[in-house]
Amino acid sequence: MAEFEHEQRIPVDARAVFDVARDVGSMDAWLPDGLQVEPSGPERVTGRVSIGDDIDEAEGYFTADAEQRRLEWGDLDGEGYSGWLQVDEDGPGASRVVLHLDVRGEHPEAVGGEAHELTDGYLGQALDRLAALAADQAT
Repeated sequence: MAEFEHEQRIPVDARAVFDVARDVGSMDAWLPDGLQVEPSGPERVTGRVSIGDDIDEAEGYFTADAEQRRLEWGDLDGEGYSGWLQVDEDGPGASRVVLHLDVRGEHPEAVGGEAHELTDGYLGQALDRLAALAADQAT
């Protein structure tokens, strides 16, 4: 198993950042290249991950706890991807966002090498995009 985690301070209110992050319909605007998510039912999503020529599609769960400002997701069989995103206040009009991803099984990201490095970079890219989108929507 491989674990990835990135943290970023965003100069936007925590509630506003969380509201942007939890909108499954617009996640493609902040998720990293190669990852697509679409709703497939109550607390269900279909996720597609493509790295190079490999495309992995799975049904998964997705929960949003507005009180805790926390998202959690993963594949239904527990053999691939899972993660969470936590948005906390970080002073007036600012937030601290932590994005965590676990990769299990035979996925290339779990064993190191180029796919591992790319995945780590994708988490940073996702937080940068989330910050930009939240800032745009806050103005």
